[in-house]
Amino acid sequence: MTITFERADAARDRALLIAMNVQYLEWLAQNVLRDFGLEVSDLLGGSIPDYVASALDKLCAAEPPEGVFYVVRRNGAPAGMGGVRRLGDGVSEMKRVFVLPDQRGGGLGAVIVKRLIADSEAFGYATMRLESGPFMTSAHRLYEAEGFRDRSAFEGAEVPVELQHNWRFMERAKAHA
Repeated sequence: MTITFERADAARDRALLIAMNVQYLEWLAQNVLRDFGLEVSDLLGGSIPDYVASALDKLCAAEPPEGVFYVVRRNGAPAGMGGVRRLGDGVSEMKRVFVLPDQRGGGLGAVIVKRLIADSEAFGYATMRLESGPFMTSAHRLYEAEGFRDRSAFEGAEVPVELQHNWRFMERAKAHA
C-alpha cells in the first residue's frame, strides 16, 4: 500500500476538496443535530456547500512554514485530507483530518495525524492545537496516544461559539529529544 501526501491546490483540486469537506461537515452536522439539536447551517450562516466553497481558498492558501493542506491518496486514489495552519507565534492548529468512509480501518487516520505533527514541528511550531466534536471518540483516542491533552477553547478555533461549551479542545507540546 502506497500512501502519498499531495499539497492541495485550491484550483486544481477544487472539486475533490469541496466533495471531501462537504462530506466531512455534513457528517459533523448530523452529529451536532442529533446531540445538541442545532443546525450547523444556521450556525455557519448558510449552507455547508457554500461555506466550504467560501473557505476553501483560505484552507489551502498557506505555504510551509506557515502551514500546509494535503489531499492524501492511497494507491493513487483519494483517501483523505488534513492540514496544519498557523494560529500564532509558535502555535499551529491541526485542521480537517478526514478519512473517506471506504478508506477507514487501515490506520490511515493515524498516518495523517503523525504527518501533520511532524510537519508542525518541522515548521518550527512548539505547540499544536486542535478542536474536535465530543462524538469523535476514535479521533480522541488517537490524539491522546500522540500526546494531546485537554485545554480550554482557544482564539482562532473554527467551531462556532454556540458549540464551544460542548466541544473538545486539545493541545500538544513539541516532543523534545
